[in-house]
Amino acid sequence: MKKIILGTLALCMCCTFLQAQFVPGIKGGLNVADLSNFSGDNRISGHVGIFVHKTLDPNWCIQPEFLYSGQGQKYMTTLGERTLALSYIQIPVMAQYYPVRQLYFEAGPQLGFLTSASIKGDNIQKTEVDNSYNKADLALNFGAGVMATHQLGFYARYSAGLLDVTTNDGITRQNRVGQIGMFVRLH
Repeated sequence: MKKIILGTLALCMCCTFLQAQFVPGIKGGLNVADLSNFSGDNRISGHVGIFVHKTLDPNWCIQPEFLYSGQGQKYMTTLGERTLALSYIQIPVMAQYYPVRQLYFEAGPQLGFLTSASIKGDNIQKTEVDNSYNKADLALNFGAGVMATHQLGFYARYSAGLLDVTTNDGITRQNRVGQIGMFVRLH
């Protein structure tokens, strides 16, 4: 939590300093996540965060973000359903292309930092499994969005993990996350 607060304060200070150049905003929405090579169902969770938006020319923009994201996987055991809950602080940097003023397509890299990993489920206590997962993740994001007004917009994004998030299990498991959400530019 302390990292989130410090990161938010740092981003807000940068936004204040660069207010004439960057437009700050908030965003959040729904995640549908799973891990590659892991049998089970998607974990439904969410993401929330802040961003700064910079227009480079009439068609191109750049948007660095600072997000909290819940990811992981649901799966069945002989003892019942379990949820692998992975929590990340993510820093995507998205290049956005606007073919028309209200529509954009985006792509960019994302660096993620694992804040917690746990297993929870029916008739068991929550078990921390942080040591079984790598502390950092790297992904490539693709998405699209529409501007409903000058400040309010909606988006869909897919995040394809590039690194194995597990340690010492001999199986490559990568994060895969679909997101839908809304954002507000604060200007």
